[in-house]
Amino acid sequence: MIKLNRFALTIVVSLFAISAKAGPMAYSVNSDGNEGDSLYQIDLATGVDQSRGKLFNGFEDRTDTEGLAFSTDPDGRLWGMDDAAGTLFPINTANGFINFEEEILLPLEFQSGGGNDFGMTFACDDSLYFTSVKSRTLYRRDENNNFETIGSSGSLGVNISAIAAYGLPTMLYGLGNGQFQNGDTDSPNLYSIDLTTGVATLIGPLGLPGEYQYNEAGMAFDSEGGLWAITDRSQIENQKSQILSINVDTGAATLIATTVNELGYESLAISPPGNCVDAPTIPLDEDGVPKIPTLNLAGSLSAIFVLMLAGMFFLRRRYS
Repeated sequence: MIKLNRFALTIVVSLFAISAKAGPMAYSVNSDGNEGDSLYQIDLATGVDQSRGKLFNGFEDRTDTEGLAFSTDPDGRLWGMDDAAGTLFPINTANGFINFEEEILLPLEFQSGGGNDFGMTFACDDSLYFTSVKSRTLYRRDENNNFETIGSSGSLGVNISAIAAYGLPTMLYGLGNGQFQNGDTDSPNLYSIDLTTGVATLIGPLGLPGEYQYNEAGMAFDSEGGLWAITDRSQIENQKSQILSINVDTGAATLIATTVNELGYESLAISPPGNCVDAPTIPLDEDGVPKIPTLNLAGSLSAIFVLMLAGMFFLRRRYS
């Protein structure tokens, strides 16, 4: 009977452990939709995707929203970047509505007919980083709406249409496109991106050659530092999107689920930037050597007093 109770208890504990590891809720856009883009909420553990509403600004639909990310402002608003319109805008997550008065025009180079396949992410300092496949370049927008090129044009050196930032100082990661594009070989790999030079450095492939086939993808960190991706396979295999968990150290992906609907997701947003706290500073002495923490006089006397009391207690027990 005791063994049976232990077995039942083990099952209950296991069920709680499984439920504790459930995937987070996320947002994406069906940017390949024939009737305009819609915002979807997706359970990353199951692939269940539900429409929240069309991306509509009161005058026109957005038709090629490829970048998606949560900002660091107090409301943690969701922002999108549309390739066809060349605009940046906040999105109401309840219904997909866009306030046209808050839309921001991107620089002229991004308003020439699309093909940028934007990847987009916010960092802890509220900087917005985004990439363009057309130019293979990393860009930054600051809180004053100033745009700058990171490094030089083409410095990424690979077709990256999904990026994600985490921590402070900022660590930026990029996901390569998964198909042949512009005459280049496919690159379904995870990369680290230098925020000074804009150069992408290979971390590792998602899997074995041909294991993960997709067109473009979206990528984002969850609040605990887990890296996720969603892939668009509608144009290559006419299949549903895959939801992947990615190891940031190796680039290796694990298939978690496939979406219920076949919609061609190319973006992913889960939560505002995480781990936005500086590591504690270790004081150095005049020679640059880390100082060893020591107690002041009051602390030293208190420590001696506690040790004396402990010694008296054990001696009393021994000889009593």
